[in-house]
Formats: sequence, structure tokens, C-alpha cells
Amino acid sequence: MIALEHLHVINVIHQEGSFRKASERLFKARSAVSYSVKQVEEYYQIEIFTRDTYRPELTRSGKILVNKIQHLLSEANDFDTFARQMNSEVETELRISFSAIFPMDKVMSLLGKLKQEFPKTIIHLDIETASGERMLLDDLVDIGIYGGFEQDTRVQYRNIEHCKLPIFISDCFPLAGENEINQSDLSKYPQVVVKSSYKTSPDSGILKEGIQWYVSDHNTKKSLICSGLGWGRLPMHEVKQELEQGKLIQLNTLNTLEVPVYVAKLKSKSLGPVGMAVWNYFNDHQ
Repeated sequence: MIALEHLHVINVIHQEGSFRKASERLFKARSAVSYSVKQVEEYYQIEIFTRDTYRPELTRSGKILVNKIQHLLSEANDFDTFARQMNSEVETELRISFSAIFPMDKVMSLLGKLKQEFPKTIIHLDIETASGERMLLDDLVDIGIYGGFEQDTRVQYRNIEHCKLPIFISDCFPLAGENEINQSDLSKYPQVVVKSSYKTSPDSGILKEGIQWYVSDHNTKKSLICSGLGWGRLPMHEVKQELEQGKLIQLNTLNTLEVPVYVAKLKSKSLGPVGMAVWNYFNDHQ
């Protein structure tokens, strides 16, 4: 029987669209990637990728085989998870990332559960902005809880929340007394934006024709908006008190962003009992 590792390589080539990108993702030499393909093709006496095009394209047999490979890898991953849990192979460490827009009370309740059930597991917690999926794909975390509008085929998702992000100004903002505020009015004042905590992507919903002030965290963003120095989007669950006190004013000038939030893990990577406790936690607490 052919090794699962060779089948995994073929699936990655298909996902990445090139042998070079597959070798970079797998941290393997290009020759090692080509060797895996050759091993499978020779073992089953079929051609998987056509050599007639610049980018590797699946042959008819290759398409059928990749479909089976993906199913087999998924089953193997499930088996690995099951076997690890049977063995009580509790992780010594678990790396989790949370989006800064996710309600912190839910984070605290989850961490309380982990502390009680897995007291010896070391938890590495990253609070991120607009970088949850990239951190997961780059293997910087084992499990991510983040918002986004697109999904990657390499990631398994479970929707756990929808976070609403309206536009807010403070009661001392220069335009606070106006009956109607349009985009042109807002563009004259700084929009406060949180920079991505990983690489360069800022958060969504930026008014491109306006002025932006970039900050590194959500607390600073909220402080600047509450002080009247700028305007911006804030999670509705974070500003209930300020709204009740009249310190913040919600605007309908721009549409409210409603961001789906997921708990996510790589399909190719199994989770142990602690990781699965995180994965299943929100299913039981919605």
C-alpha cells in the first residue's frame, strides 16, 4: 500500500496549483514533491497530473483519485484524533488565537473550563486582528476563533457567532449635533483602524477616500473614538454601556458589518483532547 504521506503531497499540489508552492508549504525540496507523485503514479499505473500545461492540471484519472485521497485523508485524521483520545494523550501545550472582536466573556468561560479539566496543559493565547486564518495556515496556532467572509479549503470551520460592527462617534465628536451625517462629512475626520496583528492586512470596512489613523489594538481604538478624536467600527457587545450613557452614537451612514465568527482548525492536523474540548465547547454553549 502506498504511504499516506505521498497522497497528502498530491492533495497539496492540487490545492496550491504548483509543485513549487506545494514544496514551500510542505517544507520539502521540489525533488521530494516530484518523487511522491512519481511513486503514486508508478504504483497505480496512472497519470495524475498532465505535463502539457505550465501549471499542473489533474487528468481525468487524477480528478477521481484526488477526490478519494481527500476522503481518505479526512478519515485518517479522524482516526488519529480518536486514537489519541482513547490513549488519553492530553496535549502538554495548546496554542489558541482569538479575534479581538470576539466577546471576552466567552473567552474567559472557555479558559475556565480548560483550567478545570486540563490543569497541566499550558495554554498559549493570542489576541489577533484580521489575521486568524493566516496564523492557522502558517501553523502558528493549533485552533483559531476568528471572523471572516471567505473560507479556505484547507480549513475546517464551525460557525459560532455573528459579530455586528456598526459605525460609532462620541457625543463630543465635531459632527455629533448634526441631524444627518454622510460619507463626505465623515471623510474629513480620521477613521480609527486597527492594524492586522500579523503581516499587513488591516481590518475591513475602511472608507478609502477618507483619512485613517492606525492603531495596534482595539482598546486604543475605542478610547480614540470615545474621546471624539475619530470615528470607526466597534463590536456592538463592547459598547452597550457607552450607548446607554449616551457617550457613543451609532450612525447609519455606512452599513453595519455583520461578520461570521468561526472556530477553525486545519483539516490536515488532528487535535488532542484539549483541542477537541475547544472545538466542541461552543457547540454546547450557544
